[in-house]
Amino acid sequence: MKRTLLATSILLLPLSAMAELTVEPYGSLRVQAEQVSVDQARTGEDDSYSGVRDAYSRFGVKASFPLKNGTTLGAKLEIPFNIPQMQAEDPSFFEGFYKENNSPRIYKLTASGDWGDASIGKQWLAYYNNVAYPVDYFSSFYSGFATHATFRREAITYSTPSFSGFKITGSAVDMVDDSKGDYLDTMQYAVSYNDKGLSLAAALEDRSKDAGDYTTTGFSAAYTTGSWRFATKYEILENDDSVADQVIKNIYASYNMGKYTFKTHYAVGDEEAGGGAFFQGSSYHLGTDYQYTKNLKVFVEYFYEENGYAIYVEDSEEFDSLGGYGNETNGSAFAIGARYDF
Repeated sequence: MKRTLLATSILLLPLSAMAELTVEPYGSLRVQAEQVSVDQARTGEDDSYSGVRDAYSRFGVKASFPLKNGTTLGAKLEIPFNIPQMQAEDPSFFEGFYKENNSPRIYKLTASGDWGDASIGKQWLAYYNNVAYPVDYFSSFYSGFATHATFRREAITYSTPSFSGFKITGSAVDMVDDSKGDYLDTMQYAVSYNDKGLSLAAALEDRSKDAGDYTTTGFSAAYTTGSWRFATKYEILENDDSVADQVIKNIYASYNMGKYTFKTHYAVGDEEAGGGAFFQGSSYHLGTDYQYTKNLKVFVEYFYEENGYAIYVEDSEEFDSLGGYGNETNGSAFAIGARYDF
């Protein structure tokens, strides 16, 4: 049903207005060759391997239709595609925690104007956009893991227009796909400020009992000056009194030199938090991008993690930290890849 939202919205438009409608297909093919090793493997698992992994390839189509009152209607449908497996699926298998792993990455309807922006459907979430995204700038599969943020879910979102650089966003989210609980089980709120290369943001995620009954608060800052970009974030997940708060801190820097961009990232989690903390220990990430053509980018990256949370074995059919290695081992990955956008 949700896959037909875009087609239905287009067919319902009056034929006389079709000249105003724009429809644009797009895609991004991303793949990497990698050498992975861990310092401790479980029985039956190798402690190293070489392979090819998808780095979040996708195909999509987006449409926009301007109304005479200044509001623009839009729609977007985006499908993940795992190139090495030649299947429509997310290579991290995170989607399987929510719905089917081969479900669309994005399906949403939007409206925007002088009054702000509104969207309904599966979309990137307000907490991630404001807190985690500022340090999620690498090209490989291993980008974006060191956060409490959930990336995409079904939601209803509204953002105000920008007032002197400030913007406020509120979102009701379906965090857990459970027919027995509330549909919109999580609230997210964010406030951001942008001016002259400086970006500041704070966000709160409040989950109901059906979605885990905890809150996450995050802060981020980013600054771009000339060829340099710096970013940092701080997150704290607060649970009940029997579990310690779980903190993640990140710092990112990049430098652009012609077609080259050099990147570095450090993240540290609260190793003493326990209680099922998703990210514990530290991780280091180094990378170089080369913009070979307008559409083609090649990259080289090195990633190291403590108490594994992102690396897993080559042929895993479902996501599990280190694919059976367990989360008490350190791992590293060296990746060479390419990304082609169209």
